[in-house]
Amino acid sequence: MLGSVALVLVLATGGIVFGGTQVLLTPHHGMVTALGKVIAVDDNEITLSRTDAATRVGTYGLVWDGADGEQTGSAVIGPVLTSTAKTVTRPISNVIGRLSAGTEVQLNPNIHTRDPKVSLGIDFSNVAVDGELGAMPAWQVPGTGSTWVLFVHGIDGQRESGLRPLPTIVDAELPTLLITYRNDVGAPASPSGLIALGQTEWRDLEAAADYALTQGATSFVLYGDSMGGSIVTQFMHQSPHAERVVGMVLDAPVLNWAGVLQGQAERLHLGFLTTPLQAAVEWRGDISLAMLDELDQTAAFEHLPILLFQGLADPLVPPAESESFANALPGARYVPVADAGHIQSWNVDPETYEGHLADFLGQFAP
Repeated sequence: MLGSVALVLVLATGGIVFGGTQVLLTPHHGMVTALGKVIAVDDNEITLSRTDAATRVGTYGLVWDGADGEQTGSAVIGPVLTSTAKTVTRPISNVIGRLSAGTEVQLNPNIHTRDPKVSLGIDFSNVAVDGELGAMPAWQVPGTGSTWVLFVHGIDGQRESGLRPLPTIVDAELPTLLITYRNDVGAPASPSGLIALGQTEWRDLEAAADYALTQGATSFVLYGDSMGGSIVTQFMHQSPHAERVVGMVLDAPVLNWAGVLQGQAERLHLGFLTTPLQAAVEWRGDISLAMLDELDQTAAFEHLPILLFQGLADPLVPPAESESFANALPGARYVPVADAGHIQSWNVDPETYEGHLADFLGQFAP
């Protein structure tokens, strides 16, 4: 009997570890969070059923599936106006599509879901970056000077993530490339079909740098959020173009995947599975977590000015690790943001975020 129970526990534990590994490494192409049901909506306000997501501090995108084959809709919701034990009311704007009471909606930290022109009125070109696996779509935004911003989104994210800071970058007159990389929608799949947590994706950022150099770039500001932080830091270790990097902006960057995995296991009260989970990720993804631990490799960044935003309510990236990384670097400016979840520092306080970003980018302006 005891042997049977032990076997069941072993199998259950193995299932959790393998399942968690597959969830992490398999592309899903989505960042939305279930928000709840629309109770009422008019031209200016929306009332939602009360959920943790519905009460989240800040400004966010709202998305939903249309009825009868209608294209997915989107809108922008602002900070909470009023709330009750069962409902939350927020301002609503920029509604695209049909939205009515009873619709199930999702929260999207990317408040813009279209291209730069449609979303922000910013001119851009659709371009293709030739990488080792094939062509990858990118948005090229014009500017002056030869220092380019290369924006790299995070795991299962989209280049639309870069539309939040884009107006500030454009105001600094810096040419910008918002890239895609392997396993993104419209980009080639990796040979394994799995995400490598930045260990191979940096090569696609290098291809983007190669493209920018053909367009007149001579130096780069690397801007990475979430796993984009892992990609840009790996670029600094691996790419011959690292010497052209003059600054970095990091937003909730993954700087130590081993720490992320440990934090997720502990959050689920499964801390005892940390070691097997880390080992499974390394085996399944052919990944070296030690290689991806930037907390032990800070020397590569000591010469760079770095701006690092970190939400203090981030459930994925441990804020203590971002703070430790920044404190180890003489040129780093650490900006902690209370109440901000993962890559949601802009959403919680756009004005302050943009102020820090504008001041930082000013040193690279032509």
